[in-house]
Amino acid sequence: MNALMTAPAEAELPLLDVNFCGEDMPLDQEVVISRWRHVFTTFRPQSKQINDLRRRADSVFPIVDEILDKYDIPPDFRYVPLAESGLNPKAVSPKGAGGYWQLMPATARELGLKVGGKNDERFHVRKATEAACRYLRKLYDQLGSWSLVAAAYNVGPGYIKGQLKRQPNLDYYKMKLPRETRYYLYRVLLYKELFSRPNDYSSYLSPAPLTTFRLTPGMLSQQAA
Repeated sequence: MNALMTAPAEAELPLLDVNFCGEDMPLDQEVVISRWRHVFTTFRPQSKQINDLRRRADSVFPIVDEILDKYDIPPDFRYVPLAESGLNPKAVSPKGAGGYWQLMPATARELGLKVGGKNDERFHVRKATEAACRYLRKLYDQLGSWSLVAAAYNVGPGYIKGQLKRQPNLDYYKMKLPRETRYYLYRVLLYKELFSRPNDYSSYLSPAPLTTFRLTPGMLSQQAA
């Protein structure tokens, strides 16, 4: 007896030209495609939150963009606090990083912020962004690549400098990195893509439609085997 069965039809992730601060994502590399697909697939369960993130961005981005411009930092860095904190000003990581930019207490103090108590400036969007931009500008002067700056923001500049000493010409996509940092820039770019051209990815992030097919006795016996 034949039976009708349904299964989700898997959508393909659109492989569009993507860049971070003018540095192209090398989508001719299979490992890059795999990591790009991984961050989108991981984000799928959270995709319904994108409208809430947009509302937060409407109030935060104008301040962030102004300060990025002041320090001559590319506007793509507006998406870093999205990846860091989801633009939650009260976010605190298990390791103690806090605020929009998830600054560690020691780093924040070095950058001139007051930390602790009722006046923790890591949770103040303008003051924290000023501090983060001073740090980003310093990292770029040392590393000369905005992608590596993003990586260093996550893992620390010492690690990136150590990798460059061993292989001076490495870029972010070829560098050996800890797992979190390995996916970090992809997460930042995911937010850039979803905010700048959401319709291009809607079919991949939406629940897959069900596809109907006919199950025959022969197929059942093959599955049992």
